[in-house]
Amino acid sequence: MPLNGKTRELSRHQFSIRSALYLVVVMALLPASAIIIITGFEHGRHLEEQAKTEALRQAEAFGEIQQRITEATKQVLATIASLPAVRARDWNQAVDILKAVHRQNQAYLNFTILNERGIVVASSLLSLGTDLSERPHVKNALSSGQFATGEYVIGLIESTPSFAFSYPLLDEDGAPYGVINALFKLSSYAMLFENFNQPINSFIGLVDSNGTRIYFYPPKDTNPIGKPIKQSVWLSVLSGGESGTLLDTGSDGVERFFGFKKLRLNPLLEPYMYVIFSMPRASVIGISRLITLRNSIILVLSTLVSLALASWLSTRLFGSRLKRILDTTELIRQGDLSVRAATEGDRSDLGRIAEALDSMALAIQKRDKALVDDAARLTSSLEEKEILLKEVHHRVKNNLQLILSLIRLQDDTNKPSDLARQDLESRISAMSLVHEMLYRTERFSDIDLASYTRSLAELVQSSYGNGLHKELTINVLEVHCKLDKAIPFGLLLNELISNAFKHGLAGRRDGKLVIELHSAEGLGTLVVRDNGGGLPEGFGLSDSSGLGLRLADALATQLGGTLAWSSEGGAAFTVRFPLDEGSC
Repeated sequence: MPLNGKTRELSRHQFSIRSALYLVVVMALLPASAIIIITGFEHGRHLEEQAKTEALRQAEAFGEIQQRITEATKQVLATIASLPAVRARDWNQAVDILKAVHRQNQAYLNFTILNERGIVVASSLLSLGTDLSERPHVKNALSSGQFATGEYVIGLIESTPSFAFSYPLLDEDGAPYGVINALFKLSSYAMLFENFNQPINSFIGLVDSNGTRIYFYPPKDTNPIGKPIKQSVWLSVLSGGESGTLLDTGSDGVERFFGFKKLRLNPLLEPYMYVIFSMPRASVIGISRLITLRNSIILVLSTLVSLALASWLSTRLFGSRLKRILDTTELIRQGDLSVRAATEGDRSDLGRIAEALDSMALAIQKRDKALVDDAARLTSSLEEKEILLKEVHHRVKNNLQLILSLIRLQDDTNKPSDLARQDLESRISAMSLVHEMLYRTERFSDIDLASYTRSLAELVQSSYGNGLHKELTINVLEVHCKLDKAIPFGLLLNELISNAFKHGLAGRRDGKLVIELHSAEGLGTLVVRDNGGGLPEGFGLSDSSGLGLRLADALATQLGGTLAWSSEGGAAFTVRFPLDEGSC
């Protein structure tokens, strides 16, 4: 069909070099624009999924810690319930025991023993005769004969917000004749939450079985402690599984991703606590939007520059170089960000367009690499937290087992109860001091035995000094030991120092005790000597009627070392143990 004049004019305009170059520039940049937009949406969806996963993992991580707290509380109460004074219902002695336990567990507000009517008969702080029979945890423990938890409560002491635990006291027939209560101070959670690496504007909260907020970090006026959480969030958590995620508006009016974890004493009981972690949705998708906007601005600027250059290039040949640019753009659109269009030394207009295209591809490539690196760092951080939780569980379990073993060994001796309790408290204090030093340092793999020796020696001296001045000389050099070996070393040192104060220096006003610690050629050497009356002639461990020196010899063997003694100018005990990779 013949073309009329108007059609021919339009055809010439549409296919002029300048128009074609404009069209080529626009078409070349459209795929890159699509990549930026599509990648931005995909990145946003990916970040949202990551946020949900992170919220759930944070909730589950602290849920594991809370379960450890609950289990540790149960073990402490069970240990108290098994003590002879408690089983004999000697409430006067029970008061002293509860006070000693409370001193070692400052995270708790109070420890209390109630009779079968819910009346206080022994307590570390609460007045005797106080009626606690209406407290839910007391009722549950007395009625079920099992360990029970309570709900958010304001403690009678100092009006402190607390969470209650109860352990039943059972007679020989298995019938409850009372309960032991422990009130956990909710303010004690602050130290745990501060160690959590939380995203900005996120929060973590604890909710009891009634939907009451028992703790919230960081504090916020819109989320007060002791008040119910938002109803829609509460209903979603109740209707969900054991753990999960949801999207809702929080009490502060901000749309948030929530991760929750239900905590139960056993699978047949209702949850006693809910852990909820949330982060704002806007901060999650804001990163994706910012990157998309930045890349879009770069793309728009690149388009404007390219169109301006097209006017000048319309009179020049652009065949092979323009084809190279188009081919490169197509590969970028297909996802190959490693291709480049520019040629070295080409400073022409097409060369500059090629460089702009390469810069865009490089920017997208760097962004994608940054996303991969961020994901790797997040995975590494989560794996580190999981390892830390397992390590905490392992150490707590081992130490609790060691305490139970010491209690059983002490029960086999014929010492009066006061002296037995003092010995047991001294040994437990030696173990506790290891963890206290661990929490004060940034190194979690080992303990400085020199610093530990000084602290333990002063602690034992204050316990066995009997009001008489004892000259204590400590000559120690820096020696580091793995945590698993620090506990037996501390117990061994405690036994040798305690033995010196109880026997070698007992009643002496001019008593002197010297402690030395040094290392050489892969061996550590510990010496504890006094200026007392010395050891009996031909002394051997079989001659010792007490538990201390026999326990010291066993601990030296556990360290892979040996215990030796002499009696020149007083009793002297020497322990040599290896410091190689397998020991300390």
